Amino acid sequence: MPRYTVHVRGEWLAVPCQDGKLTVGWLGREAVRRYMKNKPDNGGFTSVDEVQFLVHRCKGLGLLDNEDELEVALEDNEFVEVVIEGDVMSPDFIPSQPEGVFLYSKYREPEKYIALDGDSLSTEDLVNLGKGRYKIKLTSIAEKKVQQSREVIDSIIKERTGSFKST
Repeated sequence: MPRYTVHVRGEWLAVPCQDGKLTVGWLGREAVRRYMKNKPDNGGFTSVDEVQFLVHRCKGLGLLDNEDELEVALEDNEFVEVVIEGDVMSPDFIPSQPEGVFLYSKYREPEKYIALDGDSLSTEDLVNLGKGRYKIKLTSIAEKKVQQSREVIDSIIKERTGSFKST
């Protein structure tokens, strides 16, 4: 079974292909689907169908036609790049070395923090955390609760360990 290594926005994805008659467009969509699946905010997309992209070989930068069959257009284990419309090529791009390919994506690490205190997390906060919109920090109250929990666990372990020694 042929497989391809596809670069999407800084991520390398292994994409196996059951049928060489599938197209370059299929490979691009499948790579984008896998990319979205592994991002907390789906990479900023609502569906694979909305993503416009081009596919090209990493070595030599050959642009591929989305309608070409994979068995005709690519070799097994070839490295390809999915370039998403609107993304900008990094100046560090080295076409002949797949490990040197970088794209700047629209995704940005969140700047805002949400403080977890152990009592006031709302459903909306939880959803936004899941979408990667906040970084997390613990309040001093939450840190004390964690420390108290740890002390309880340590005392239980100590108590159980002591009882095993005496038997």
